[in-house]
Amino acid sequence: MTPRRAVVLLAAVLFLCNLWGYDLWAPDEPYFAEGAREMIADGEWFVPHVNGMISTDKPPLFFWLIALFSLPFGEVFSFTARLPSVLAGLGTLLLTIRLGRRYGDPRTAALAGLILCTLVMFWEKSRWSQIDATLCFCIWVALSSFVARRAGEWKGLGPGLLFWAAVALAVLAKGPIGLLLPVGIVAITGIVDRFAGPAPGPVPGGEAHGGFQPGASLSVLLSPLGILLFVGLLAGWMVAATLGTGGDYSVYGALREHFIDRSISGMHHKQPFWYYLKVMPPYLLPWTGIVPAGVLLAMRRRVTFDRFLLVAAFFVLIVFTISTEKRELYALPSLPAFALLTARGVGHVLGWGEEAATRISRRWVLAGQAITAVLLVLGAAALVANLGDHPQIPFAVVVAVAISLGVGGIAALGMLLRGRLLAGVLAPAFGFVGLYLLVASLIYPAMDPVKSARDFSEQLAEASADSRAAGHPVLAFNLGNSPEAFALYSKGVYTEEVWKHERLVEHLQNEEVVYAAINAEVVDLLPPELVDRMRVLERTRLSRRDVWLVANR
Repeated sequence: MTPRRAVVLLAAVLFLCNLWGYDLWAPDEPYFAEGAREMIADGEWFVPHVNGMISTDKPPLFFWLIALFSLPFGEVFSFTARLPSVLAGLGTLLLTIRLGRRYGDPRTAALAGLILCTLVMFWEKSRWSQIDATLCFCIWVALSSFVARRAGEWKGLGPGLLFWAAVALAVLAKGPIGLLLPVGIVAITGIVDRFAGPAPGPVPGGEAHGGFQPGASLSVLLSPLGILLFVGLLAGWMVAATLGTGGDYSVYGALREHFIDRSISGMHHKQPFWYYLKVMPPYLLPWTGIVPAGVLLAMRRRVTFDRFLLVAAFFVLIVFTISTEKRELYALPSLPAFALLTARGVGHVLGWGEEAATRISRRWVLAGQAITAVLLVLGAAALVANLGDHPQIPFAVVVAVAISLGVGGIAALGMLLRGRLLAGVLAPAFGFVGLYLLVASLIYPAMDPVKSARDFSEQLAEASADSRAAGHPVLAFNLGNSPEAFALYSKGVYTEEVWKHERLVEHLQNEEVVYAAINAEVVDLLPPELVDRMRVLERTRLSRRDVWLVANR
């Protein structure tokens, strides 16, 4: 088995391990699963319906994928809801390895794949029911077609058609950001190409590699048939969404609310401009220490492929740094570029591939990896010293996690001290492989009782059955995305989401028995006489909220 195939197999194991072994957790996973469940149950496929209402939060592609994988079983469950992310993660991995091989050394390509599939963020998002792995895959399909055209390896209509088809799917996955990121990366790369010209020498990814085409960005971006395909795909869905819902769904309203308003003023995840400086180092583990070596090499030698990777990596971070709305997973499309840059930096230091005039010192890799190794050992020691902080996780599991981190760090330090640079680079990654398998097979299932809304949802459905049959709604007060989980695990009990406590008071003052799921913090806002006769039937904690199921009498 070749190293590249071994990496793909390893990634498949990491992404699929115990994917079905724990429930879908709020806030994001039940939302997408419930939207797909309602597509299957109600036959409404044009736009997502979540908790019985049209949802303008996200376009339909990811819901469609979950629903299609779930359709043969007649229901949505953990495996089918997460499978689109697994396949998208594997697809992105294959594209990354392919790019590394075509514009570099085979060993560098395999290392890039290993780096990508063991990055904390990429591993996590490739097995979670969230849009971003699918978005990342669509973006890198588009970028790969551009890179092939830019290198002179693929001419004709194909690159433009594939680029714009992938961009259309990216938009159908997550809205206008699916257009902004790939078009911005290609446009800026084209501008840099015009000013910088071809690479200075015969290095991997240079102009000798297929015939560098500095005008390729324009030929891809301005492909008439590609643009027509893009417009046709999106317009077809927009017309179907508008006509299929009788005008209840507004594409313009969704764009305004969830792209313009979100990016300018922030909605749910407002963060300071320096946010990614804080979150990227831990999410780039176990490779954080040597990422700077790859970035430095790319900046120094100015190879055409490296220039593209630098733009792809940092444009994503800059876009979301400018935006007020920020989450760590928004940086996911930058990770394949960082993986390739890091692998090319390590391969250069180890002497893989063709010789380049520009060099960087081995100390960049040695020092960076030594720092990472020390941090892993300290992290393992901290886990052991604070065993009591994780009561829901068995003692032996926490110890095993600490051992995985500690052994990886100690092995890396030992290899580096013996002058075995490659072994020192790889040791932490295999420590993280053990960590990921432990987390997926033992820790996530152990956390399921306190993370899943299943028991609460089933209790809500059972307790409120007679009240709902009498025509009374069940209210969900100030609970964020939890109502979607209630609908999913009760198989269609929709709650009325309310945010004003006056509506809750009115509901609980009903002469008949009625029910509500409430944020426990609201109790202080209720009239004392209402609280005195209120019954609390169930308590749980969801999405960092204490949630109560209450009846008014």
